[in-house]
Parts: sequence; structure tokens; C-alpha cells
Amino acid sequence: MLGLFFEVITEGRWCTRMIRHARYYLAGMIMVLLFILAAELIWLPAPLRTSSGRLWIDMIDELLYGLAIIPLLWGIGAAARFWRLWMKRRSSGRGRQSWLLLAVRGIVFAVSVAGLVFLLVKPDDLIIGLGVLGVGLVMLFVDLIWSDTVDRRLAGRGDGLRWPWRSLGWLLLTAALFACLACPTSYNVTYPGLTMAMNRYAHVDGGKPEGRISGVLVFERIAVPADWLYARLLPMYSFEKRSKDEPPLTESYTEVVQMKQGADDVAGAIAMGKAGLGKGIELTGARVLAVADNAPAKSLIKAGDVIIALNGKSIRNMTELTDYMVNQVRPGDKVEVTLRRGEETVKVQVPTGEAEAAGDLPKRAVFGIGAENDWHADIPRQIAYRHYIAHIGGPSHGAMLTLALIDQLTPGGVTHGVRVAGTGTIEPDGSIGLVGGIPQKAYAVSRTDADVFFVPAASLEEAKAAAPGLNIVPVKTIDEVLDWLKDHAKD
Repeated sequence: MLGLFFEVITEGRWCTRMIRHARYYLAGMIMVLLFILAAELIWLPAPLRTSSGRLWIDMIDELLYGLAIIPLLWGIGAAARFWRLWMKRRSSGRGRQSWLLLAVRGIVFAVSVAGLVFLLVKPDDLIIGLGVLGVGLVMLFVDLIWSDTVDRRLAGRGDGLRWPWRSLGWLLLTAALFACLACPTSYNVTYPGLTMAMNRYAHVDGGKPEGRISGVLVFERIAVPADWLYARLLPMYSFEKRSKDEPPLTESYTEVVQMKQGADDVAGAIAMGKAGLGKGIELTGARVLAVADNAPAKSLIKAGDVIIALNGKSIRNMTELTDYMVNQVRPGDKVEVTLRRGEETVKVQVPTGEAEAAGDLPKRAVFGIGAENDWHADIPRQIAYRHYIAHIGGPSHGAMLTLALIDQLTPGGVTHGVRVAGTGTIEPDGSIGLVGGIPQKAYAVSRTDADVFFVPAASLEEAKAAAPGLNIVPVKTIDEVLDWLKDHAKD
């Protein structure tokens, strides 16, 4: 009985020592879970605004430096555990296993230092930073599980290695929490995002911000199990089954970044054109996006080519391309197509096929290609853009960015005292295009003090259903936005 009592007391002391020695590791793991939770619910404080006009989205980038606490805690823990094991080994003089454990703790320390430096120097490059933290987390668990046996042996708790039940218990508990917060599912989730002050996001050289103009972001990502809990507690969560042919995350990331850059360029050129600076958007042809496998143009026209002439007739946009094919070419005819291919100009004789009547278009000759307007953005003044980690990419800010740049280039501004919010793409012809997440965006704007929320005309009913008390105005072009603000001036 005394022996059993002694065993229980000793085991309890051993467990207490183990937890005390691993407290930095455990604190870092708790911080990881808290940061994941905070990232998934980062939209909740969104209406927050300081007296200087800084929004919640401006503060998030500064809070990212807090991630550095995690590798700092792990590094301190690894150094302390390394030193403790080194001293135990010197006193006991045994244990080949301890050499390997020392190596593991050395790796944890090295990875922690690397993660700390990287997160302090480039906190916005989250993909690499989180990868480093992931490696550190794996090595940390190797240390905890292994030390549950090796440390015990060095402490005289037995010569044989035993199953590390306590460390395995911690591992399973942590894995369950990570699975709930971070395990991807077969669904995508969309939920409210943040508002963004467009006059803080972009500043044109020589311009002066005058009005309050907000864009609005929506979050869309792969759903995790916790999202269904959030959806029961919070408004405006929607789920959609992921498509089997959905591109990998890296490709999607690259695409949205490119779309963001394109929207910035179009907005800058249109704004400067309206301010009498430069030529605005110049349409320069029809850019080929894809060529069908059975197309008459297969092997003659390539994706990326720009059609600039047909039979010597200049083609500046898709409308001119379509009109020429409908009115000047018969199905089966060959057409001399002049292409801009990289730095070269080439001419090819392309046979045509026949397309059935569709919409307003009759039967007509076709090449079997998909194309869009090719354009050049004339931006004579430099525009400085602020990088927000919460605004990775996408084109939905385009319309409000155009408005903000016009506001900066117009003496006295163009908002006339109206607090503006809005969403929609900006197209090369100045039209405002459709965007996704309208209900979530309308709800996000309804939490602010905006006087008006501009939406693409076709999205009016969807926005009203999500925020019936919000002043929502449907628009088709940036000129309609400017006219509405002039007609509803408050100053």
C-alpha cells in the first residue's frame, strides 16, 4: 500500500514537472489556436474606427506582429529543455536516446528562431510564415512525446521505453481542436468582411483626398467544421459545395492578385481620363482567352494572341470583331487575321465555321475562340497603394477605387458631404460589373454610418433583402454614381 501511494505521489510530481517544463510549448500551442480563431472571426470588430479615421482593416496588419509571440515562446521552451536535458545527461552519463532528443530540441529552437525573424521582417507573407510555424509544431510534438519516455528514464523512472500516454493525450486533444478550427471540408463558406477607406488604400500623386468613400470586402474560403457553429451564432454565413475542378489554392491566390492589379489599373486610367490627365483606357484589340479543341482556328491562333485586324480592317474591340464576322464573313470563308503575338505581328489565314443563332446574333461565321477586349491603361501619374493582408485580391473594389481617385483629382471632391460605400467591378468602358457576396457586403455596410451603398443594378433586390434599412442605390456606370452624388449633395 505504501509502495502504491509512493508511486501515485511520484507520478503526480513527474506530471507536474513535465507540464512545468513544457509550459512555453503549451502556451505557444494555445496562442496558435487563439490566432486561428481570431482569423476566422476577424470581421466582428469591423465597424471600429479611430478618431483619426483609421478602420479595423488598418489595425489588422499591426496585430500580425503578435504572431511572433508563438515562435518566441517555443524558442524559449526549446532552449530551456535543451539545457535541462544536457545537464541531466551529464549527471546520469547514459542514454543514446538523449542525443537524438537533444537534436530534436535543437531543431525546434532553430525553426523557432527562423519563424520569429521571418514574422518580424515579413509578417504579411503568411503562407511561408505559417509553413514555418507548422514545421515547428510538428517538431514540438516529437519532442513532447519522446521526452515523456527519455526524460523519465534519465530521472530513474525505469530502463525501458514506455508509451508516452500523457503526451499522446495532449497531442490528441490538440489535434481535435486543430481539426475543428482548421481541417478543410468539401464546402466553401462566405461571410461578412470589412469596409476599407479607399482614400487610404490608394493615393494619386498630386491628389488631395476629400470625401469618405468605402469599399467593402467579403470573405470566401474553404469551410472548416467550426464554421457551422459560427453560422448558428452569427448572421450571413452561407455554404456552397466545392466544385471538383476547382483550382488549387495557389492558383486561386495568383488569379485574385492579378484581378486586383487589373482593377487598380482600370480605375487609375479612367479616373485620370475624367480629370483630363492622359487618354484613359485605350482599347487595342481582342485578346484570345482560349481556342476550342475542334475549332477551325486550332494551331493557327493561340491563347494570348491579340486580334488587331481582319482582312486588313482594324479591330479595336470585341464589338468590332463581332460586327465584322456577322456582316462581312460567310461561314466557311478564310479570313486573313492579323495578330499581335508577344512583340511580333503575324498574319495567318484562318478558316471559319458556323455558329447557330444566339440571342440577338444570327447564324454567323466563327473561329471557335473565346476572347475579350484588350486594353491599355494610360496612367500618367503615379498611384501609391497601401497593402492590406485582409485584402488579398479580387476586382470588386474597382468602382469605389475609381470614385476615390476622381475625388482626389477634383478640387473640393465629388462626394458633396455624403458618406459613401459601394461595391462592383470597374470595366474599361466605365460600366460597373457584378460581384459576389452581395448579402454579406450589404450587411457589413449596414453596421457602419454610410449614407448610401452603391451596388451593381442587377444586385439591388439581393442587397435589400440582406439590409432592408440601408439606403441602397443601383448603378450601371461610374457616371451614374457621380450624378447621384451631385443630385443628393449634403454640403
